[in-house]
Amino acid sequence: MKIIKDCWAMLGASECQYGAHMFDGTNAMIYVSHWLAAFGGLDRFFWRKNSDGFVGHCLLVFLDVERFNFIVNPYVREEGGIIWRDPVNFIYSGVTQEKTSRYELEGSLQGFASSVSIVVEAREFELHVLDENEPARQA
Repeated sequence: MKIIKDCWAMLGASECQYGAHMFDGTNAMIYVSHWLAAFGGLDRFFWRKNSDGFVGHCLLVFLDVERFNFIVNPYVREEGGIIWRDPVNFIYSGVTQEKTSRYELEGSLQGFASSVSIVVEAREFELHVLDENEPARQA
């Protein structure tokens, strides 16, 4: 795994396909499967890259979280239109920090017809680029 600190300005997280997320009361981690934009040569660290240059198979890690909202808006397609279902809200609170930054992300949830909106207020950000077979199943 490659850990890159303070690189939020080199990422575009408005169209990502997200997977699992976890919040332990202090830190939040969100898996990105596909469609993360990586600029300034950052894309060279990723083994998963599509033909449009978007990357995936990484974790967005937010340290010392004050607020973490993960909102999933599911939908179904019926008769040529889209019907939005009730949103599923994951709203977490951490310990209040003196100085935090606000991170806003959007996209979809992998495997589900959905729109996702995420807001995190945290003291620090790290990008964890996973290796091809990581995480491997442990015996």
